[in-house]
Amino acid sequence: MIDFLYSFEEIVSLALQALLVFLLLRGPFQKYFIVFLYSTVYLLTSALEVAVHWQAGKTTPLYARVYWTNEIILDLLLFLMVILLTYRATEGSPIRGPVGKLLIVVVLVAAALPFLIASRPYFSLRWFRMTGQILNFGGALMNLGLWTALIGSKRKDPQLLTVSAGLGVALTGQAVYYGLRLMTVSPLVRNISDVLNVLTYLAGVAIWCWAFRPSARERSGPAVSTSFEY
Repeated sequence: MIDFLYSFEEIVSLALQALLVFLLLRGPFQKYFIVFLYSTVYLLTSALEVAVHWQAGKTTPLYARVYWTNEIILDLLLFLMVILLTYRATEGSPIRGPVGKLLIVVVLVAAALPFLIASRPYFSLRWFRMTGQILNFGGALMNLGLWTALIGSKRKDPQLLTVSAGLGVALTGQAVYYGLRLMTVSPLVRNISDVLNVLTYLAGVAIWCWAFRPSARERSGPAVSTSFEY
């Protein structure tokens, strides 16, 4: 059942990510370049995993290294996405400078924490899961700050709010998944965490696709040119 679930997720995720790339290329490509980068990397790493699966098999150490390396790269990109969108939300605000410096500190701390508090040996299965939990839990907390900034902003950006909503769903689901995986040995709880991870991730990407649909672009109007594009 779980194998079928993940096969289903892979197919739907690839379809949604390809649709997302298409929508971004036809719309706010520069404004949301970090989202485009994430989706592109997701498609490339998925192709790499499939190639290794065919060549070496899914139960080999090589596949495990490729899979977890890809997972951490994608988790880092999600975390970076929160940072950059938070910085964008402070555009025109007098606190933009201090917030930018604070976000740099947050990035450095997040990069150091897996090596300071995660279980050794480094790059083991448990280390990868703890690192994923740190990045996703930290990103989910940062996303709450992003939502606060967006809701309190005088210049409402419905599209950015929707992107943030999708990001929050995906990050929270993955953070809970990693936490449950680390804390329990119960097969039932593990299966529930797997299902939760799949559903929340797909929901997050679907929300992004909804945010960049053509009708949403028309209502949001042309993108405002800024000095900080990513």
